[in-house]
Amino acid sequence: MTDDLSPASTKHDTLFWTLLVIAVVIGIQHAVSLWYVNDDCYVSFRYAKNLVRGMGLVYNAGERVEGYTNFLWTAIVAFGLKFGLDPVSFSTTLGIGFYAATLVLYGFLSRRFRQVENAVWLIPITSIALSLHHDFNAHATSGMETSMFSFLVSAGYAALLLGKSWKPLAGAGLLLVLAMMTRPDGIIFLVAAVLYIGLLRSKPVRTSAVFLLPSLLVFLPYWMIRYAYYGFFFPNTFYAKSVDLSYYSQGLRYAALYFKTYYVFVLLPILWVAFLWFRKSSLRSIRILLSRIRTAREHCSVIHPIALYFFAVILYTLFTIRIGGDFMFARFFIAVTPMMYFSIELLLNALTRRSVTMICYGIVILATLFRFNQYGSELTLGYVTDESRYFTREGLQQAETNGTMLRTYFNGLPVRIAFWASLLKLVYYMDPPYALESSGGLTDTVVAHEAITERGQPGHEKVPTTDYLISRRVNFYFGPLNPIPPGGEVLNAIMFNHILARIIVYNDTIMSAFSRYPEIRFIRMPDYLDAYIAGIDTIPGARLAHDYGFFKSYYFDENRTPRDSLRESVILAHLRKE
Repeated sequence: MTDDLSPASTKHDTLFWTLLVIAVVIGIQHAVSLWYVNDDCYVSFRYAKNLVRGMGLVYNAGERVEGYTNFLWTAIVAFGLKFGLDPVSFSTTLGIGFYAATLVLYGFLSRRFRQVENAVWLIPITSIALSLHHDFNAHATSGMETSMFSFLVSAGYAALLLGKSWKPLAGAGLLLVLAMMTRPDGIIFLVAAVLYIGLLRSKPVRTSAVFLLPSLLVFLPYWMIRYAYYGFFFPNTFYAKSVDLSYYSQGLRYAALYFKTYYVFVLLPILWVAFLWFRKSSLRSIRILLSRIRTAREHCSVIHPIALYFFAVILYTLFTIRIGGDFMFARFFIAVTPMMYFSIELLLNALTRRSVTMICYGIVILATLFRFNQYGSELTLGYVTDESRYFTREGLQQAETNGTMLRTYFNGLPVRIAFWASLLKLVYYMDPPYALESSGGLTDTVVAHEAITERGQPGHEKVPTTDYLISRRVNFYFGPLNPIPPGGEVLNAIMFNHILARIIVYNDTIMSAFSRYPEIRFIRMPDYLDAYIAGIDTIPGARLAHDYGFFKSYYFDENRTPRDSLRESVILAHLRKE
């Protein structure tokens, strides 16, 4: 390996940069064509909106619950909101920007880590493959931090591999700190880097100290501040998703689904083994091998990036499998996908002749382009959803329209809702004063810390009881509900135009305000109680006791007017007679 350009490679620089520019352009077009906005990014959007409003970094005013895991991304979105930018357009544009930067970064690395004898064949194969990788492109526009996280990790590793002095080394550490502030699982990549430094870099103790200095000076204070603010050592999502529990069966399904789809990565373990086999004579003495590597020009030795990426890919894959992966297809593997491609590129350059290398490059491109799409017409396989197809532009528009309509109904009212996680978009545009995510407890510490009785879809395994929703004075629940029978009436059902919700606690002030909207349909509880009391003498005692139990939590505990107290006393008097 060398940094000096041979005449042949100089002659073909124009071809290299042209191919890289083409890859970036194609990649951006590909990403834009797969444009979608994930539901989960709307958690960050609401936190960012409340921060700009002056409420603090909270989901609900007055409640410090860390329901996000992407602090840096949320802060950047808040910055955009401060200047009046739409969070959807801003976040997706920013995501594509980080995506394009990642392609450029790996193009630069392809040029830097190359075999002299293969210089004539210098091609940014990793950047080209990434531009054709369906899910790497799709996650660029999800509205989430995925592409930013991937770029920061890749940039940190590039600085670590190429830096010759303490400044780029500290810069590498800072980039990984930013990655960890973007997503806490970035610490896995920090651990992999420290392992690499300890085994392969010269002066490992001093090098590690410089590399970890930003973690000490930046990340540790940040973590202590967020701990003081929220009151828990880990984000609330850590507890909501039970990251402390192993879920190997689901994690193996998640990993298998990805690597079966992108079967091109079967090349990686084969090439790793081949690389070790051809260097088996050196491996007879690990001490001699490490000594040779450490005294080599570290930023040029092909062993260094191969080893660093090996540690990162293995550790992160094991971590992903242990926690059960994710409900979003491919998302957890996006950060290591460029590393796997670049490792394949480096190993092919090191192990094969020119013509064979080009053939293998072609195989990599074709295998990426013709991935094995296991979903077909399905959207979900084994708790894992192909969300780039699940969340459509039409669905986003509908959520914005419905949410705006509900916000009009709720305007000025102390409405408290609970909702299923798939309605995060709706809730963002609805903008109620209080909202409780009720399929995992992302926004509630009590639900998030509940024990899991049965494993299911990761992140959607903790559902609050009705009693808990009542204790939180939730008025309406939006989520999966049985439809109202034709021609029938359900006491605790409400139709907001065409949107069905369940009434948890009936607040007569709120419900009376809805009376000016003829399209809002529900059973007026005061009228119902008056009719009920009028025929109370005909109601059996057992049914009366059951009904009163419901009336009390549903209505009487929330409404304490003299008229309501009189209604309750009449029912209690009849109960005592029984």
